[in-house]
This record gives sequence, C-alpha cells and structure tokens, in this order.
Amino acid sequence: MKKATTRTHSPALETKEHGRGVERLVGLLGDPVAHTLSPAMQNAAFQALDAHCRYLAFRVCAENFESAIQGLSALGAVGTNITVPHKERAFRWVRRLDPSAAGTGAVNTVLFSEEGAVGYNTDVAGIRTALAALSPRKDSALILGSGGAARAAVCALRDEGFAHIGIMNRTRERAETLRTQFFPTSPRKPPTCEVLSFGEAPSFTPDLLVNTTSLGMHGAPWPEELLDTVVSAAKGGAVLDLVYARGGETPLCERARISGIRALSGQEVLLHQGTAAFKLFTGMAAPVEVMREALRKATS
Repeated sequence: MKKATTRTHSPALETKEHGRGVERLVGLLGDPVAHTLSPAMQNAAFQALDAHCRYLAFRVCAENFESAIQGLSALGAVGTNITVPHKERAFRWVRRLDPSAAGTGAVNTVLFSEEGAVGYNTDVAGIRTALAALSPRKDSALILGSGGAARAAVCALRDEGFAHIGIMNRTRERAETLRTQFFPTSPRKPPTCEVLSFGEAPSFTPDLLVNTTSLGMHGAPWPEELLDTVVSAAKGGAVLDLVYARGGETPLCERARISGIRALSGQEVLLHQGTAAFKLFTGMAAPVEVMREALRKATS
C-alpha cells in the first residue's frame, strides 16, 4: 500500500539549474488533448509570476502511459497533470499519495522528486468550488460515468453532504465496482447509492446531474436518446458538466438551459483544479484572475 504524504513544497523552486532563462517543463498527459485549455491557463499564470515553467500537453494512448510519465520524470519535469483516460493508471503508478488523492482512487496531478513521484487530486476541490456556484439542493445527485473524474465527483458530493448518489455508466460492472469501493456500509445508511445503466430512468429526481464522461467532447457526440433521458431527469435541479467547449456551450449545458435548468460547464472546475495544481507546481499562490482571463481569451 502506498504511503500518504503531506508534501507542501515544490521541486520547481529547488533545482540548482533553476534561474532566469531556464524553464522547467510541466506536462499534461491525456487522450484526447487537442481541446485542452490548460496550457493557455497555466502558461499565462507562469508568465505573470515569472515562474520559469512551460506547460505542454501530450497526447498519450493508454498502452504508452507508463513510458510517457517515466519519460517526463527522466527529463527533469516539475510534474504533470493527468486527464482522461489515465487518472486511475496514475493512481497506481505513483510512489506516494497525498491525502487529497488517497481516498479517491484517482490522481490528476503528479510531482516528481528524487524521492519518487507523489500523486494528488485537485479535481475534488475544483468540483466543490463549482458546486458552491450552482448551490443545488443536496438530497440526491446522479453521476454519469465511473472513471477517475467520477471518483472525484463521488468524493466531492459526499463531502458536500448529498444523501443519495446514483451512478450511471455504460458498463454497469464498473459502476458496481465504484459503489462497492465508496459505499461499503449498509445500503440504507446515508449516503446511499444506486447503480444505473446508460439510458435507464432513475428512481429518483436528482437535485444535481454531474457528467464525468467524455460525451460532448469533439469526436464524442451525445446519443440523442441518452441526452433526452438525463436532461429530463434533471428538471427541477442543476447540471454540472465536467466537459468544456471552445467558443460555446457543451451540448448538455445548452440543452439544460433550453429546458430551464441551471447549468455550469467544466471550465469553472478546470480553473479551480488548475489553481490548486499551479500552487503544487510552483509553491506560489495562483493568480486566479489571470488564469480566468486566459481561459476567457482561449474560448472567445
């Protein structure tokens, strides 16, 4: 079992090679990554605080993940963000786990050091910040997906006090695994959990719908029937879509707003998980408004 750590300092400020004109690499590993706004956001923040880091995104398929992250470490990178579909792989790969990641089963931020890689999860904090903006009722929530982002969503919703959580996934077995891991107590003791297959109508009316799948990204369109089902289920509640789109709304948020449902895209989650990651990479408080403005420009 990996040992949890409370590491708070950043290797970006420790290297003897660090100085004016010498930049340290920070990566993003995922598949796909062409849509990502993280480089624009993070590089604007690095420049604003003269952090001497450069953020680059790398498209890495699942079978090459371990080689890619080991390569970043060998290159002397400060660390890397992890996105779909590698967050659970990263959890298994890192040598040590920060408490932010230890209970999630997923890692979205890795710091490299001579003592080994440390895994963090800043998604939970990003989701909780977005929930504060939506201010939904907290009786029930429906999560779409069962991957690394879904794990962060479950943790955030439990922390926020939701009494009942449904998990809807294409592969029911993966959702059952998630329920077993996160809800091992009596099924009648709050928070309770139920598992649904894609398209299955929930037995409850969720106060919050959270999309943690890649549906809505370029190349991953929503099946029309499924979109109708989840938007219909969310009426009277709110929608948080962890997907974000350049230059417009995601299909889920657009359909939700047409139906009179409060909706927020993943851009707000991206911002706040990114500010937490920036502090880990640099040891400095993130320039939040600089990062928000960089996202605005990148999507205009």
